Amino acid sequence: MTLPATAAERAATYWNAPETVRDFASLTAQPYLVEILARYAGDLTGPALDLGCGGGRNTVALLEHGCTVVAVDLHQAMVEATREATAHFADGLVTVRQGAAHAVPADDDTFALAVCYGVLHNAPTPQQFTASIAELARVLRPGAVLALNTFTADSLDPQLRPGETAGQYVLPDDVPMTLLPTEEILAALAAVGLRPEGDVHTYVRDLDVGPRAVLRCELRLDASTGDGTGTGTGGSDGEDVSRNA
Repeated sequence: MTLPATAAERAATYWNAPETVRDFASLTAQPYLVEILARYAGDLTGPALDLGCGGGRNTVALLEHGCTVVAVDLHQAMVEATREATAHFADGLVTVRQGAAHAVPADDDTFALAVCYGVLHNAPTPQQFTASIAELARVLRPGAVLALNTFTADSLDPQLRPGETAGQYVLPDDVPMTLLPTEEILAALAAVGLRPEGDVHTYVRDLDVGPRAVLRCELRLDASTGDGTGTGTGGSDGEDVSRNA
């Protein structure tokens, strides 16, 4: 079998593969997301964003908690899976779009809540990683909540090899990803006005692809952030059932 020529094509082949989509479609929301949605019920007064919706498990959880949802994923097969998973909800409650995390297809100051699980580390470069953080801040309303998890560089799988730039690592299938120290990620989030609220969780998960260090937390966007210009367009990277946090 001939591998796709570019890293982006190799990643797309993986994410759009029927077995990957099937695995994601079989998942349910993590218990900690369900707890977060209950805890922030008072904040769910506007639309929610599921950035990197994968097979739709977090989109379904958001809908079940009364949110109107925009779900975004980079890969068309995941978009279709989320549409299928949410087809039984009433018309107008959910919109599923294809797009990238560093160019979210939404206007400024749109969302009261965003879920971004297992997405940022799929950025092929640290520059795209930080651009995706800036996009989250752009589309969130001042005072909005971001539920985040991402892999970090706090513990590195020996199967990963360094990429061309600091913070870039290459998977055994030659797909690059971005792994930064927790402190650097939190600093990048703070730089755009996103600050942790409550506990910041860091831990290592042993996955079938190897150990992955994880950062998981909720953040709130500074109330003074945002200009309401409404000029944004864009979309998200998908999660990976064997590579996500």
